[in-house]
Amino acid sequence: MKVTVNYDTCIASGNCGYIAPNVFRNLDEHGGFVSLINEHPPESEWPGARRAERLCPSATIRTEGEVGPDDTADPG
Repeated sequence: MKVTVNYDTCIASGNCGYIAPNVFRNLDEHGGFVSLINEHPPESEWPGARRAERLCPSATIRTEGEVGPDDTADPG
């Protein structure tokens, strides 16, 4: 899987850093603009990355690539 973010569209909701903290970090402790910390996360992080993509209110996050067996599960 490859994760990309469009920093120009981020509205700093902070969802991604809470949902997938091993893939994204927010630049403020209470949310804030996204920082991508793992462009190629391990398979164990794919469900969180895809959930962050689905829940991003500004469609800033994109995931591409393989779908793992647990990738359709909602991790929380």
